[in-house]
Amino acid sequence: MDKIVILILVAAFGIIFALVPSRTYNILTKTLSFDKKGIRYIRRRHDKVDALANLFLFIGLIFSVLYFVLPFYSLIYAVFLIFSFLCVLGQANRVLKKKNRTVYRIVIYGLYLMAAIGLVSALGLLNNHVADMMVTTYRTDLFAGNVFDIFYLLTNHSIIVYILQGILFFIPVYCMWSQFKYMRLENTYKAMNILTYAIKVLFICIVMIFLAVEGFDFINFVYQVEYKEA
Repeated sequence: MDKIVILILVAAFGIIFALVPSRTYNILTKTLSFDKKGIRYIRRRHDKVDALANLFLFIGLIFSVLYFVLPFYSLIYAVFLIFSFLCVLGQANRVLKKKNRTVYRIVIYGLYLMAAIGLVSALGLLNNHVADMMVTTYRTDLFAGNVFDIFYLLTNHSIIVYILQGILFFIPVYCMWSQFKYMRLENTYKAMNILTYAIKVLFICIVMIFLAVEGFDFINFVYQVEYKEA
């Protein structure tokens, strides 16, 4: 499916998603908001930390580094990101109860966009899954010990593809759990105001789309190789 069509469908579905009454999401996400579980007060610093959010951020980071050794890593990632989105959605419903409907819908739509665009970018729907074969190649080369050759980085682009794919995996996960943590600790969305929030969301989405669409082509250009689409 053409990448433009995918992005239009994602954006259009998000509008519908944001218009759904908040009480519907409360039913779906009440448990996943985790209430105050995992929040610890550090007396020495007179500050609070969200150990639960930090744990899931760490899991996301580890996955983004070691995903290539996992079977069905794309499916695992999709489940984890959807779970992350539902968790932050639960927090958003809690902290936005006293906000007006416009602010509520913009925040919900922003969270949806970061999750949905992050998902289609990370799963290769915007680049015909060009990373899949090269990640497999990198795994084979790593286990064979070829990546430790001094000229491997200069002659084989699979390691760069692996790194870029890991970045695409981590960005949306980081966005979800950093928002989750901020909402739990500060009881509001992570921005100075709704305008800066919207700008941040648009910037993050543009970065993810650019990396997914142009990032692999740039690697192709640098290494002068031609990708075979999976």
